[in-house]
Amino acid sequence: MHRGRSFRLFLAACVVLVAWGAGVRDENTLTPDFGPGYILGFVGTCCMLLLLTYSARKRLRAIGSLGPLRHWFGVHMVLGILGPVAILFHANFRLGSQNSSVALACMLLVAASGVVGRLIYPKIHHGLYGHRSSLRELQRAAASQRTTLAVAPELSRELLVFESLAAGGPKGLFSALARFARVRRRARSLERMVSSRERAEPARRSVAAYLGAVTRVAEFSVYERLFGLWHAFHLPLCFLLFGATIVHVIAAHLY
Repeated sequence: MHRGRSFRLFLAACVVLVAWGAGVRDENTLTPDFGPGYILGFVGTCCMLLLLTYSARKRLRAIGSLGPLRHWFGVHMVLGILGPVAILFHANFRLGSQNSSVALACMLLVAASGVVGRLIYPKIHHGLYGHRSSLRELQRAAASQRTTLAVAPELSRELLVFESLAAGGPKGLFSALARFARVRRRARSLERMVSSRERAEPARRSVAAYLGAVTRVAEFSVYERLFGLWHAFHLPLCFLLFGATIVHVIAAHLY
């Protein structure tokens, strides 16, 4: 919770800084060719290159002992914001030559993609810095809650059908979205059914907890597919960014 609040404050500070920089760009206090503007371009490029260390930490066993992965991920997020901010000030919030404009557009796309990934990431993890959830874990949690329910046999059968609805079906994103919508509607219907039949408050709370657990199974399927699509989109953007950056740096120093 403390880390999440600190990150939000850091992000808000960066937004205020960017808004201020965009407002004073006409004063021409920075230029990308020399001085502080040039240094900011170097700093921003280094930040973007250092983003690769997180991927290296995940994949290379040789550096697997260099601190917990959650710390690397936190640094990855901070660098992913500081780099674009420094580059925006380096460019003085203006488009330049064709190669610099392409590099800037790629950087902004990668940064926006990273923000989207940051929003999806917690949905399939036990906390932002925790271990990755799995569909089977969620299904076991839902099943364990169902076994503790003391409900009428006909309602128990309804709950089993509801659970199978959340877990089965095609594996595409749109199928997962449609299944999640059906599960949400069915959960509300079952809640009304339980409220009309069960007079004991503990039983109603137990059924509500079970319905919530099964709904999370369907929700997880949606976010898991979204994260897969995001990952397939984010990686090519990163390669495009580094290629455009290399071209921009070479062109800026040769011409």
